[in-house]
Amino acid sequence: MKIIKILITGLVVLLVLIIAAIAIFATTFDANQYKQNLSELVKQQTGRTLDFQGDIGLTIYPQLGMKLGSMSFENAAGFGNQPMLAVNSASVSVDVMSLISFQPQIEQLNLDGLSVRLVKNKQGVTNWDDLVQPADEAKDDTSSVDSTTNTVETDSKQQDLEIIGSFGGLNITRVNLNWTDESTSSSYQVDVQSLTTGVIEPGKDFPLKLNMNIKSGQQLDAAVTLQSLVSVDSKQVNLSGVKLMTRAAGTMIPVDSAQLELSSDIQFLIASNQLSLKGFNSSIATLGGVLKQTDVNLSGEIGFDLNAQLLTIAVLDIRSVLQDPSIPKERIEVGVSSTQLEVQLTQRAISLEALTLALNENQFNGYLKVKDYDKPSLSFDLSAEKLDVDKLLGKSKQDKPVQEDSNSEADEPAKDIQIQLPMALLRGLELDGKLAIGTLIAEGLSVQNVLVKLDADQGIVNVNPVSLDLYDGSFAGSIQVNVQKEKPAYTVVKKLSSFQVGKFLKDFSGDDMVSGAANIDVSLTTKGEWLSQLKSQLNGNLKILVEDGALKGFNFRHKLDTAKAKLKREKVPELVEKKTDFSALSISGVIKDGIFNSEDLDMKAPLMRVSGKGSADLSKETVDYLVNAKLVTTSKGQLSGGADDLGGLPVPVGITGSWYAPKIDVQYDELIKAQLDEKKAKVRAELENQKAALKAQLAEQKEKLKQTQQKEMAAKKAQLEEKKNLAEAKQKAELEAKKKAEKERAEQKLKDKLKKLF
Repeated sequence: MKIIKILITGLVVLLVLIIAAIAIFATTFDANQYKQNLSELVKQQTGRTLDFQGDIGLTIYPQLGMKLGSMSFENAAGFGNQPMLAVNSASVSVDVMSLISFQPQIEQLNLDGLSVRLVKNKQGVTNWDDLVQPADEAKDDTSSVDSTTNTVETDSKQQDLEIIGSFGGLNITRVNLNWTDESTSSSYQVDVQSLTTGVIEPGKDFPLKLNMNIKSGQQLDAAVTLQSLVSVDSKQVNLSGVKLMTRAAGTMIPVDSAQLELSSDIQFLIASNQLSLKGFNSSIATLGGVLKQTDVNLSGEIGFDLNAQLLTIAVLDIRSVLQDPSIPKERIEVGVSSTQLEVQLTQRAISLEALTLALNENQFNGYLKVKDYDKPSLSFDLSAEKLDVDKLLGKSKQDKPVQEDSNSEADEPAKDIQIQLPMALLRGLELDGKLAIGTLIAEGLSVQNVLVKLDADQGIVNVNPVSLDLYDGSFAGSIQVNVQKEKPAYTVVKKLSSFQVGKFLKDFSGDDMVSGAANIDVSLTTKGEWLSQLKSQLNGNLKILVEDGALKGFNFRHKLDTAKAKLKREKVPELVEKKTDFSALSISGVIKDGIFNSEDLDMKAPLMRVSGKGSADLSKETVDYLVNAKLVTTSKGQLSGGADDLGGLPVPVGITGSWYAPKIDVQYDELIKAQLDEKKAKVRAELENQKAALKAQLAEQKEKLKQTQQKEMAAKKAQLEEKKNLAEAKQKAELEAKKKAEKERAEQKLKDKLKKLF
């Protein structure tokens, strides 16, 4: 809007100068002398030469006017010999009687052949730098102007004189503006074929018409036409019924050609620097470029606060139609609407409230906020009841990828794919977003309750969590992309619970090779920019459990029965169904440098147990697995794990080759070896049993002998004990008798002594 003010001021100054020049000419007899004085004044003030090549024509009555011939203004030193400004002719006049009545009627200002050359050299110096006044001088001039203005205002108030008049308008033709920036090797040329207005009177609208072209080498070639009704006063500038049309082409725009049509009513409030566009409606049509054809319509109520640098669009409505053979169905309709779009230019921020984004019949609702579009830094929250990607891309359920022959796949390795990420953008990206979709349909798959949360900062992008419901199960996981280093690094953690893998494969590829309720835990890391790098540098853990399912394409039980029949030279049983039912299938392992290793394959099937170990090369997409299958004689053995009732031999089955067409081979050599080993084991066990029986018999005889010897020894011991007891009793009796005799002798002696005494 400063440009508009400058143009208006310039026109007024030019008008005043012309009127002043007319007055001077009217009182001066020597026009050439005045021309010389004017040139000297310009030379004194600017240091440059103002050269008049033509004569100055003067009229006195009935119109006071002046016509200037061609003139030129010298370029700055070091910017070439061509003039900075040049004019072919200019004229203006005013009715003498209207001046006397203080209602001047100025005729149309005619200006033809204006040429302006603006240049910035490689050092960043422009050819108008020397014309710009220093700040101190500008202040002095301003103060003097202010004082003069105050004096004029005072005088006007004292005189209370109102001058009312009209201006016949502008008729400017053949204006050429050249801008060259040598520091960037860029140049622009603006050619104004015509700029015309109607009669300009105070308080009245006047028509404005503009036709011009803008060129910049091969970069831009644009034609612009503008028409409007204009009214200007001290408070505002109004442009009503604005019609703008632009046609553009060139390498600067990303299409072969573009056409813009715009209509609006425009109002600019001078005091508050407020610009508003009411009834704004625009359409943009493009041809070529990325898309063959696009049509975009934009409407809304626009307000622009120049002081706050705030742009506001109320009730924004954008409708686009994109057409190209590469687009599904060659056509897509895009719609964007919002209750308010707010752009804060100083903060480089954009806010879209109550946003609705439509892609054909798919619709998202929510908000989008860009905190800083230079970084960029943004946040959003969008939700949709349904998103049918297949329908959007023009796919149907019948569109399934054609399965190529396995031999050709083996002979011709898959082409590597480069995964290019916008590294610079992601390193500076600040993101906080949420996306929710009720039902998502893609590649024939239908999932529900999709929730994705995203955040990014300092080169680390997190998608956490990612959750959804699919095929009677649930998915929860997270993804991290780290672009801080030269090559992007990825971390993936995901968990599938009660996932019906058969239904999924049926919808995805049309063939449910595996069915059952799957529980999958995955934790992976990798890095690189090519698919081959991501595979070869993959590390992590994998755990899978599938319950109550089946494997299609081969029948393990039939393989075992066939092997058993061949060993017994019996008739091979008929294959009824190429399917292996199981109650549980589990496998886990470690992925290191793109190779998956597992030693705990376990499958529980009717009357059969399967175990195995091996590896899978993720880069080459090949498998090398050895499976051991055993028949279980009873259902009790199956249920109990077969610990006591295992029957038959373990049958080794090799699974090798491509993932998509593996070779399943019963290893009969290993089976015969196992059979011989079993017979050897039986003979060895029988010998061990005989040895154990003989050893037990010898031990029994030894025990009997030991018991006999123990009995004899016990009898002898009893005899000796008896003799000992008899001897001890005899000896005791003799001792008792001796003691008794001694006692009797002692008593007798005592009696004899008593007799002697008495």
